[in-house]
Formats: sequence, structure tokens, C-alpha cells
Amino acid sequence: MHDFLPPIDNPFVVILAKLLLPLAKSQNGLEINVSQTCKAHVKSLAKSHAVLMINHSDRFDPLCACALSKECNENFYFLASREQFDRQLGFAGWVLQNLGTYSVIRGRRVEAASAKKTVSVLVQGKHRLVEFPEGDVTGRNDEILPLKEDGIRNLFEAQRQLLELTEEPLLVLPVAMYYEVRHDSVKPMISCLESLERLLNLSTVGTTELSFEQKIKRLISHYLEHLSNYYGIVLHEKRSLSAELQELSRKISVTTANANGCQFDPNEKTDVLLYGVRADLRKRIDTCNDIDCKFSGLLTKSANAKRKLFTKDLDRAEQLLILASTLENREFSPEVAWRILDRLELELTGKTTAKGHRTAWIDASEPIDLSTLYSEFEINEKSAITKVDTLVRAALFNSMQNSSRTLSAFKP
Repeated sequence: MHDFLPPIDNPFVVILAKLLLPLAKSQNGLEINVSQTCKAHVKSLAKSHAVLMINHSDRFDPLCACALSKECNENFYFLASREQFDRQLGFAGWVLQNLGTYSVIRGRRVEAASAKKTVSVLVQGKHRLVEFPEGDVTGRNDEILPLKEDGIRNLFEAQRQLLELTEEPLLVLPVAMYYEVRHDSVKPMISCLESLERLLNLSTVGTTELSFEQKIKRLISHYLEHLSNYYGIVLHEKRSLSAELQELSRKISVTTANANGCQFDPNEKTDVLLYGVRADLRKRIDTCNDIDCKFSGLLTKSANAKRKLFTKDLDRAEQLLILASTLENREFSPEVAWRILDRLELELTGKTTAKGHRTAWIDASEPIDLSTLYSEFEINEKSAITKVDTLVRAALFNSMQNSSRTLSAFKP
């Protein structure tokens, strides 16, 4: 098992993926609309060193990024978490690499190989780089979460090298994706909810007066109860569902860390804890595989199988965090309901069913010239990183709001 997986330039796979894109959109009931402004901004970067920073509110964001690539007739490089490459017995990894994607192991420490590749891609400028700087899927329609500082630091390192080599700027293009659930999703969403209620043996007696939101939250509460019993974890009473989901996720991560002798800081954020434990487990699996001893072969195989089971627990803990974040939207909209049901269905059944149609609207703001901030970065790294975070998040949020207002204006 290799830690870092580099991108592969394979034009045949890229062409095939673009040809299959309409089928992928159709199968997932997704229409993707890229604004003319966005296309113009992306095309203006053709001969520039640039990174596209996209908000990560939905699990279909990567598919939308591929659609953006096709619409602009440009091939991008992509950055994705290392665990994505292990899906489908490694076939997903082969596809991702041949589409120009390289891996990053999320955790407490910066993965040197991935950071070095990011800087190299930006300095060479052969392809524009696509990043989801919030990290994991947020499920948020109402807010852009803080960007990863290490990712911004990599951009400044690329800018430093560019200034030394060619004096060219590194451009950061904020690209916002906003999703809208269509009216034909109502019945399939109700059907999905009822199916999940039956799966969890959740009685519907006396629930006719409950709203759709209340029924979904009732379903999540019951799902939490099942998981708490399964893991033998007692949750605090009278807390919000989001807080309970985060608490359960954290306790699963802590249990996994303790069971495998992984060190962690009890004060670190829950997502950092989770990614750090996952990275430690991966490293331990690699170490075991490197042991060249016939006598220890059986033990090594058994230990790796055990750790892979723990990795599945961490995957579940990650899904709990995404659900928690989705529930923190200020408004419980049809889009929020769709995302919760879609994620619960995938977790409980291992697959998803069609739930009507959605439209993804893609827009972009003016590019940000990082060279104008580099002198500040040399003086005060934290201040410059914060400024980039503020500028990018504000641009993404404004674009999302513009998409929302435009859609509202056209509704009857």
C-alpha cells in the first residue's frame, strides 16, 4: 500500500470520462449549469499559474468539477483525500489518478509528498489545480467553513518560487457551487424516509402530525441510538442532534485510537483527531506489510484485518461529522433534507436510490492575485493566511448568495 499517489496524464481516460459525463449526470438526477461569468474567468487563466478553490457542500462536487472542466475545454489536476483512492478495491484510485488526481493524507501533520506536488503543479502551470479547501463535505448552504491553513501555506510557497523564477503571480479563483432540489424530489424523498424508518424498525404510529423535518430528525435520533448501543457509548442527554453526532464521532475515534495504541491530543478538534488516527492506522498497516518474516506473516495479516475494521469505524465517524455539519444549516431546506436522507440511505443500505432531480449552479468571482499578499506573508504568515481565508470565503459566499437570489427571482 503506497501513501502518496501522483496524478497521471492520460488523455484517453479524460476523454472517455467527459464522454460518459452525461450518463453520470443522468444516473444521479443532476443537471449542472455553469455561468458564462465562470467560464470566462476560467478561460482567462489559460496561460496563468492558478488554483480553483471550490466550496465543498455536496458529495457531487467532484462530478461538477469534472463538468466544469468539460465546459471550459480544459483539463485540471485535482487533489483528493487518500482514502478515496482505496474505494472499489482500488479501481476508484486508478480512475482518479488517470483523471489527473493526486492524494493527500489528512491529519495532524502536513504530508510532505502531497504538499511538494501541489507546489510543483502550481509552479509548472501545465494544468490548473482544483482544490476543495474546506476539507471534507460540509453540507452547508448558508456558510463557507474555514479553509485549511496548510493548503493556503502551500499556495504561498508556490508564489514564492514563482516570484524567484519568473516574477509571475499565482491566481486564486473562488468557484461556488449551489444546489437546488426540484419539485419532483418530494415524493421520492418521502418514500426514502419511509423505507429507512422500516429498516430501523421505527414505528410511525402517531406521527401524522409531525413535519417532514421532525420526521427526519426523529430518524437521525433513532439511528444514533442504534449506533450508541452498538459501540457501547453513552451520550449526554438533552443535547442537539448535531452535538450528539459530533460526540459519538469523537468517541468512536478515541476508542479506535486507544485500541490501536495511537497517540492523540485530547484537546484537538474532532475532525483533526479522526484524520490523525486514520493516518496512524494507515502507517501501521504499511509498517506491518514491510515486515519480512514468515513467522510473523499470520500475525501481520490478522493485525491488518483488525485495523481495516477500525478504519471502517472511522469512515462511519466521518459520516457522522458530515451529518452534524449539515444539520447546522440555519434553515432546514429541501436541499438539507435531501442531503441528510441521501447520506443516511448510503450508510444504512450501502447504496442510494433516485430521489428526483437537482440542479447544480456553478459561478465564480474575480481571481485573487496572491503576489499582492506575499510581502505580508513574509512579515506575518498568520495574518496573510487569515486574509486569504477571508477573501476566498467571502467571494464564495457572495457567489452562492447570488445564485440563490437569481433562482428565487425566477420561481413562480
